[in-house]
Order: sequence, then structure tokens, then C-alpha cells
Amino acid sequence: MKKILFLSVFFLISAFIGYENPRLIEDPKKYIKFYLKKLNLINNFVVSNEDIGIIEKEKYDIQDSDNLIIEGNSYNLVLNKKINFEDRTAGFFINDYEKEKIKFNIFLQNGVNIQNKLTKEIFLPSDVSFDQNGGVKSVFKVKEKIFALVSNKKINCSYASIYEIEKQKNIFTTKCLPDIKNVDFNGLGGAVVEKDNFIFISIGAPEWDSREISSLAQNKDFLYGKIIKIEKKYFSDSLNEKPLIDIFTYGHKNPQGLTTSKEFFFSIEHGPQGGDEINLIQRNKNFGWPKVSYGTEYNNGRSYDRYDKNFQKPLFTFLPSVAPSSLNRCPDNLEKYYEEDICLMFLTLRDMSLYVLLIDKAKLNVISYEKFKIDQRLRHFGIKNNKLFVKNNTFFISADGAGIFSAKFDNFR
Repeated sequence: MKKILFLSVFFLISAFIGYENPRLIEDPKKYIKFYLKKLNLINNFVVSNEDIGIIEKEKYDIQDSDNLIIEGNSYNLVLNKKINFEDRTAGFFINDYEKEKIKFNIFLQNGVNIQNKLTKEIFLPSDVSFDQNGGVKSVFKVKEKIFALVSNKKINCSYASIYEIEKQKNIFTTKCLPDIKNVDFNGLGGAVVEKDNFIFISIGAPEWDSREISSLAQNKDFLYGKIIKIEKKYFSDSLNEKPLIDIFTYGHKNPQGLTTSKEFFFSIEHGPQGGDEINLIQRNKNFGWPKVSYGTEYNNGRSYDRYDKNFQKPLFTFLPSVAPSSLNRCPDNLEKYYEEDICLMFLTLRDMSLYVLLIDKAKLNVISYEKFKIDQRLRHFGIKNNKLFVKNNTFFISADGAGIFSAKFDNFR
């Protein structure tokens, strides 16, 4: 009762102040809604009941035109729409696929969770910020516990946090970003891969034309522009300690995809204007951002230095940009078809395509890539246990503003 009385008084004071200064009212209103939801007095914090109802209603409204066959050089890619929604995915988990039915758990960047027959809001932290392309940037699992990389904002401080959704607690937070006006959380990264007893997470340098923010990729006092390594034990309830964070590699702009292939570890990341990179990830390597890049500067188009012996060169660079998103291994039938090589797949946003990438196992150089143009902004592969979900050679991809597609390579020639 005391909490309700306090919130009522707080709301009246905030409303009075906000009448003269409307912008000052936004943060108090957000915190009031957060605590009202925590007290179960309202249902939603960041997403309206109306929006959730629309998502639930349209989820299985699939049209025949949503299915597609794309002919490649040696095989075809077959796509079939399975689930419909409008927003961007932050995490996409597949539990099973039987008789054309998917058991799934999807998290959207706007704070919505779609799980089989249930659509609801994620309980996000009170200081979550959707400003400057923020929100839920990535969702991943560790031993069935669900964690999110979230953008946050307090007075004069924009930062990021790893947040356990069910327990509603932060695992760790990053330091405040400089040049707060030029923060762009689209560049926060959020790729995750599990290897042995460790979780690897990419955290980008989230900026739009800010030298102050991009320079943090070379500063080991900050986690921005890094791939970090954390023991899985720090994600458990039994260990209430701040995690020991190992900066595994640095000098990254915005790594969007991470994957392993046997002993090898690869990433794919955004460059500036051009210069998107495929990288072989090795401990303590410096990948050079923002000192070197094959892209050019925003606004003026000037070139960066393209080489410095102190930095690791990319395996491959895209000119112009394709805007890569997720990176993963190939499904079983494609791996077998290319068994002499390392076979990877990645998705793109700007180029709206799925790529099949071949890397020489011995020399570790890119042999070829093949593009399958889908004309959708492709975001994530469906995963299980932090690995690509594949059943009967079928896998799944998400597309911004479209939903979920099943995908399969067939008609090998």
C-alpha cells in the first residue's frame, strides 16, 4: 500500500512539472510504468496490449506468395514462410520441427516475446532505452536461462547491459559512452557463440560518425569494439559474483555474426561505407578499427589506411557494403557437398541475400561465395543450444518486417 501511495504522489508531482516541461516527464512516466507492472497493477511496460494483439492475430496469416525457389549454380534454395510479424528479431530459438510445425521462441527488438501460441512482453530493465535505434539488441541462452544485450540510458549516460530476463537482474554493464548525441545502438553488435565452457559475445562501438566512440575499439578500458569471453559459470544463479571478462579480440566496429568450425573461429562485421569484413578470430588480435578499413568515411568519402602490420587483415572485404547480420555453419547436406572446404552461411540486411561462403581448410583463405537474393532484410538463423538448428536439412531464418522462413538447399546438380 505504501508503494502505491508513493507512486501516486510521485505521479502527481511529475505531472505538474511535466505540464511546463513536457520532455522532463518522459523518464518519470517510464519508471512509474515499470513499477506499476512490477506490482502487477498494469500488464505492459514498453509494448501496448493492442500491439501484442495485432502480432498474435497476424502470426499465422501466411500467403502463398511468401514461398520462393531461388536457383543457384549447383543447387536451389527453397523458402517457405512459417510465421508472420512486423518487427526485427533479437533472438530466435527453435526447439523442434515436426510435420511442418515449428516449436519456437522468438524475441523481438521492441520487447515482444512470441512463443508458440503465446505472445507477451519481455520484462525489461527500468532504464531500457529505445532512443537512437536502441532496445533489445540480442537474446541468447546459457543452460536454458535467457539473457539479453540491452541498450540503456540514464541522465547523460548511454550504455549497454547483459540482463537476465527471468530474474530481472544485470549480469554486467558497460561504461557510459562519450559523444552521446552520436550514439547509434544499431552498431552494438550482440553476436554470441558458445565454445567449451565459455560464452563469447561481440560488443560493437555504437556510433554514427563519431571519432570519440569509434576510438574506444582500441581502448581496453572499455568493452566497446571487442569480442569478450566469459566463463559460463558466471551466468548461473549459484555464483553471485561479477563476471571476469576477458577481452579476447579488439579493434572491431560492429561484429554481427560469430561461429565456429571445428577449431576455427570466424566473425562477420560491418565496416563504414564499404569494408564489411569476414575475419578469422584469434586471441589477442587487433583488427584495426578505426585505424584501418577498406571502407571510406561517412559524409566525406575519404579513405582510411588500408594496412598496418600491427593489425590483423580480414579474410575478405565487401566493397560496397552488404550489411551482414548472422553467420553460421552450413546445413548437413551442404557441408557434405563441400566436405573438402569449410562451409559457412551468412545473412545480409542491405543486400537482402543469403550467402554461402567457402574457406580453404589448409590455407584459410576465401575460395568463393554464392549469393541467393531473397529481397528481404535477413536478420537471424534459428538456433538451438547456441548452434544452428537443422532437421532433415531444413533450417530457419528471420526477416525484418516479414517474419520466419524455413529454408532448404535441394536439387543438387
